[in-house]
Amino acid sequence: MEFDEAVDKAPPGWRQFAIEDVARLPDAVRDHEMARVPPGESEERIVRGLFWTLVYHLAADRWDELSKHEPIAPELLDALPQRVDSALDVGAGSGRLTQHLVSRSHSVVAVEPSYPLRALLAERLPSVRPVSAWAEALPFDAGSFQLTAACGAFGPDPAVLSELRRVTANGGFIALFSPEHPDWFEHQGWKRIATAATAPPEHPQWLDQFFGPLDPPHELVMTRVAR
Repeated sequence: MEFDEAVDKAPPGWRQFAIEDVARLPDAVRDHEMARVPPGESEERIVRGLFWTLVYHLAADRWDELSKHEPIAPELLDALPQRVDSALDVGAGSGRLTQHLVSRSHSVVAVEPSYPLRALLAERLPSVRPVSAWAEALPFDAGSFQLTAACGAFGPDPAVLSELRRVTANGGFIALFSPEHPDWFEHQGWKRIATAATAPPEHPQWLDQFFGPLDPPHELVMTRVAR
């Protein structure tokens, strides 16, 4: 997501962070995220633009609670290949999508740069190999995975999409749940599957107050890699 868009779409909970919290981020994370902040931005805009980064790294329990109450539509999961040898979840968080890949793949790797979220995932899914990395620089050989997937993490970012394609085997699939700007993917020839938006399950009121109205993933774009 571009910085201006991130600022405009920051959920209400951004007010619970301050510029001092940006300084609390791990050094590598802070450097990575501040590199996309244009010069001269106000402290408020920086906090708004980095809201999700602050949540992932400083309030992982809040993200984990949100993901539990935003389950992926079963119809979308049914569109994934039923059985592959290797699968990759990029931006895996605490494992919302990863748990569904385990039943479909002989081996699963989960990339997540947030240590707290990665720790939650590792505890819940011990068969999954967690890896700390950024989506635009995946530490895997070309063609390593038959299924490369992500949920609510990416849009039409050329650097990220190039990496997703690079690490996916010839004939393998890339599947993005709740992508940003799904129209773009559809225009590029990706298969787009959408289900009717459903109400989230019963959940604590603070989730709406912090994150805004819950929106369980109900859209998927997929493509098959051909080289």
